[in-house]
Amino acid sequence: MTLTRTRWVPIGLLVVVGIAAGMQFAKVAAVFLPVAAAFDAPDTVAALFVSAPAIVGMVLGLTASVLAARIGFRRVIVACLAIGAVLSLVQSFLPPLPIFLGARVLEGVAHLGLVISCPVLIILLSAPRHVSLAMSLWGAFFGLAFAFAGWLAPIVEQAGGVGAVFLGHAILLAVLLGAVLLVLPHVPGEQPNRDAHAEGFFRAHVDAYRSPRQFLPGAVFIFHTLMYVPLVTFVPLFADASIAGVLLVWMPLVSIIGTIVAGFVGQYTTTPPVVLIVGYAGVAVLVIATWALLAGEIPILLVPLALMFFSGLIQGAAFGLIPSLSTDPTVTSRANGVLTQLGNLGSTVGPPLFASLIAGTGAAGFVPIMWLVVALCVGGGITSVIALRLTGARPLRSSVPDRAH
Repeated sequence: MTLTRTRWVPIGLLVVVGIAAGMQFAKVAAVFLPVAAAFDAPDTVAALFVSAPAIVGMVLGLTASVLAARIGFRRVIVACLAIGAVLSLVQSFLPPLPIFLGARVLEGVAHLGLVISCPVLIILLSAPRHVSLAMSLWGAFFGLAFAFAGWLAPIVEQAGGVGAVFLGHAILLAVLLGAVLLVLPHVPGEQPNRDAHAEGFFRAHVDAYRSPRQFLPGAVFIFHTLMYVPLVTFVPLFADASIAGVLLVWMPLVSIIGTIVAGFVGQYTTTPPVVLIVGYAGVAVLVIATWALLAGEIPILLVPLALMFFSGLIQGAAFGLIPSLSTDPTVTSRANGVLTQLGNLGSTVGPPLFASLIAGTGAAGFVPIMWLVVALCVGGGITSVIALRLTGARPLRSSVPDRAH
């Protein structure tokens, strides 16, 4: 059944749930040094505090989507909020290091269930004319999580220590659990689908990676995730010290603006693959412009911010691509699973790849970084052109007339 009216209140709640899920990473990154000091951990071990949940997504992303369809998306959200709240509470006591790391890995299960299930329900709660816009709002959840955590977590840590940051996150998840139970409606398509497991997990992987409608959003997204965190992290290192701090704060915030704009553009003017092509082309041109300004010792403040705006377009359009290819709940769930799996792979591989280029080339490090970003943009652009052939250059509101497969 197709909705004729978009349910914005529950959609907004699901976006907030997504922000809380993103904080499962951001809460550690925002107070990284105090957390490392609390456990007296070396840098290599402390880095696992941040990345441990991503391991689950990288390995089990698609598997989780099959399970979510079988269990029921609303049930998965309720269960994962409860699990996440308990694990954050455990972390707030700063237990021995093996227990803390184990809790972080298990937190990846809760994170994965939320980021798989929430976007499926957002699609089901949206009228066709609003699907792209709603998904672009969802696409901003990770950047918003880091923005809010970067603002609030240091304040909480200063007032109550590292444990208070994890306790605050546990309380947030518990509050959202109550809100979901009270506000999130049951909608056709979110109920358990017992047939979703019949083909087996291995077969589901084979089918998903052979199906363009399930595979392409993730294939587009991985080129973005390979370079997003490295750009936010490393571009400020090449800037003048007077503006480096400004770039660190504003680059991710500007990318959020681009993510939201992608929804409006994809909703009312053209289809998401066109936005993806524009985004990748913009990033490629602006990373070259950044290099040219650095070579001439000219301040680069505005150019990296513009670069991140186009990067945000890519992120918003990648999420919008899922319902433009299919709005069948099983298909969108698996597309989200593939996107999560490949996105986590890109986020895990990207930072060390870029860091190795910087370490290996010294002061001239931005030149190979520039070429790597351009190469990733070419790959993302080609993949976006393939997606364009499946969708056609039409706005999503007229390209998704129903919830057919």
